[in-house]
Amino acid sequence: MVREGLHPFLRELGNGTEITDCGSTDELRDVLKRQDAYDLALVDLQMADGDPRHLVRLIRTQAPDLLVAVVSRMLDRRTVFDLYALGIAGFIPKRTGAAVTVSALRLILAGERYMPADLFQAEEPGEPVFPAPPVANDSRPSSETALTLREREILQLVREGLANKLIARRLNISEVTVKSHLCHVFRKLGVQNRLQAARYAALAD
Repeated sequence: MVREGLHPFLRELGNGTEITDCGSTDELRDVLKRQDAYDLALVDLQMADGDPRHLVRLIRTQAPDLLVAVVSRMLDRRTVFDLYALGIAGFIPKRTGAAVTVSALRLILAGERYMPADLFQAEEPGEPVFPAPPVANDSRPSSETALTLREREILQLVREGLANKLIARRLNISEVTVKSHLCHVFRKLGVQNRLQAARYAALAD
């Protein structure tokens, strides 16, 4: 489910690739009724009417098992992290080269997540990943609201640099329980390791 400009990248995935083009949210809703026919929704946020998170929520609600990857010309870093927390499998900037884009799509279809390195190169929390115009009355709910109280406690201790054994002692729980909670945290935030989780927590402040 894509816009026409993305077709060349998908055709690189194999001769048997079937593509359905959606030009509006209404068309997308109709296509999602046949969600079992698709493996991946490749969403160009230019078709998003307003907050891109609303479009991703629509897809995740109507087709929770469908893989979702997002492409965008410009988007701020906080919104990108929010999209990962909503369950997208990858974010691909439009300036990404063809070879990397195809590799990212292959990775996503294999069940992995793709995150461009740019997400972790900016030092200032307010610095955009890619230039984005200011949004009036932009309310950005923290994706940490998806975490339980215990998960937020563990995330904060990870941010402070504590190892799993020390976190377990601090919270009077087992190290296995800490690891289990961290797995849930990583999945909910769309990150792959402790460093990414800690940097996400810093951005959410």
